[in-house]
Amino acid sequence: MQDEFSNRLDAFDRSLDTLDLPEHKVIWENLPPVAFTTKVGEARIMVGELKAAQQKQEAGTGGATTEKDREETELEAAAGILAEALVIYYTDKGQETEAGELDLTESDWAKLRDQQLLTKSQLVIDRATGLSAGATAADAAKYGITPEAVLSVTKERADYDGIVNAPGVTIAVRKALTTGFRPAFKLTEKKFTDLDKLIRQFRAAAAGRTMIGAWNAARAIKDAGHAGGGEPPANPTPAPAPTP
Repeated sequence: MQDEFSNRLDAFDRSLDTLDLPEHKVIWENLPPVAFTTKVGEARIMVGELKAAQQKQEAGTGGATTEKDREETELEAAAGILAEALVIYYTDKGQETEAGELDLTESDWAKLRDQQLLTKSQLVIDRATGLSAGATAADAAKYGITPEAVLSVTKERADYDGIVNAPGVTIAVRKALTTGFRPAFKLTEKKFTDLDKLIRQFRAAAAGRTMIGAWNAARAIKDAGHAGGGEPPANPTPAPAPTP
């Protein structure tokens, strides 16, 4: 990641850490204006997504789109294999209706998207869970329908569900990341700019003014670089120091 982005990410971290100081948290958390608390939570999610993207880039594992594709493929494979075992089991037991509900080819699984894939994979999990417990457990295990197999598909589904049904701010950042770090950082900076404005409402008390001063200091980007010839990052303009 370019220095400019790393420096901005550090500034985001310092700003949130400043708010999390015990003497500051009692001033703002869940207190008017409550939109400040909401936006702090959203800012945390956005910074978390930027950090995750940074780690993936450094590890050479791609960005948000690549991550979704990978998790989707892993769930399709895991659910498809367990579904095949269920189809054979049901067919052998003469339960053609149950078998038909899960009888999908690899290309059929690949065509399922988002909620469709989550719904069908959950059906596989539910059916396999029922068979791998109680009186049918030993017989089901002969087909590979085991608690371990269910756990494997459940994990893959949870990973994919976390991407498809992520909070709105998470989706927004991940969408921005598909075109690069700059749009995602711009989106996150907008959230922090909202906080720059809202935090001024805590200026009435001396403790609030102290918090605002610490926030403004943390928001300043230190040693921001312009690696790669990109434009320098915009240093946020701190709110004017309130009059005691």
